Amino acid sequence: MKLTERIKQLVQKEGHSEEAHPWIWARLFVSGAVIVIVLLLCISLIWVYAVPKLFGERGAAIRQHLPYPLVYIAPGRMITYGDFNENTRAVKQFYQNQDFSGIGLRVDFTTEEGKKRLMVRQKEALNKMIEDQALMKIAEENGITVTKEAAHDGVRRSLDEYGTSDQVQNDLKRLYGWELATFEEKIVTPQLYEDKLQALFDEQEKPNEKALNQINKAKEALEKGDKFDDVAKEYSEGNTKNEGGSLGWFQVDDLAPELQTAIPSQAIGAPSAVVESDLGYHIVMVEEIKKEDGKDLYRLKQIFTKKKLFVDWLAEKMKAMHVYVLSPEYRWNQDEARVEFKSESLRIYEEELYKNAEGDALFLF
Repeated sequence: MKLTERIKQLVQKEGHSEEAHPWIWARLFVSGAVIVIVLLLCISLIWVYAVPKLFGERGAAIRQHLPYPLVYIAPGRMITYGDFNENTRAVKQFYQNQDFSGIGLRVDFTTEEGKKRLMVRQKEALNKMIEDQALMKIAEENGITVTKEAAHDGVRRSLDEYGTSDQVQNDLKRLYGWELATFEEKIVTPQLYEDKLQALFDEQEKPNEKALNQINKAKEALEKGDKFDDVAKEYSEGNTKNEGGSLGWFQVDDLAPELQTAIPSQAIGAPSAVVESDLGYHIVMVEEIKKEDGKDLYRLKQIFTKKKLFVDWLAEKMKAMHVYVLSPEYRWNQDEARVEFKSESLRIYEEELYKNAEGDALFLF
């Protein structure tokens, strides 16, 4: 049966006149268009999520230009493939526009090794994007906002700090391919949220108070004549507390900067005064001194109480979030609150890369 005859039957069955034919045609056209759109959507979803490697550069182009989610942070926050690709492009451009020749280093992303190294940096860029979204989510939950005016002021302060507007804009364009508006969105605004949350953390958590009280109790116990080992086991939060705080042998240069001036003048067998560092509070005792290759070595014990750090507080908050990574290359590690590679070989490669990071141009920034 011809399609026109079938339409005529439908019209007659529904009690319409033949003048209603255009309406039937419109209905069929809309239905057909919806079916085509749904089919294209299904194909594109398979293209993006199910078998992205099969489609190579074409799949990458779809991911880049359409707002498909890469990461979803419940409720309501999302990082798209386009956002991620733009950030990783900027990372690549940054390294490629650095001149490392003066220090005998180079970064080459064209080799197979270089491509894997770039993947490590791309993953870290994604973790930073997730952290920025987490900062804004936590801020929102605590009634904290960053206005456009505050962000503009932040950009102006950056311009004052780093040079003239033209210089900064030229550097942003050359190193990242960014305009000032992109710099404001990707760098300045997240930093302002972090600053406000840091202030909230300091006010609510009082991160120094508990650690200081604990170290003062240890100091009082030592002043009463308790043995250093026993006090360390009771009060220290260091990894060596069960060994009485024994740290082993150190050169002065290997110590935290705050301890480097205290140790050389320390009497053997006498506990130091309380020393504050960025990590917490220390009472150190020099057990023995010896010379090796013309350098003084110190055998040390320590009682250490740890400050609660903002990064630890933020990690705790992120561990409680529901984060869904939709990419076939990555997965969300809830215990670490970080994205990691799904591929075991890439995880092993990354671990070895970080072990040998010293002097590597990829880790200078």
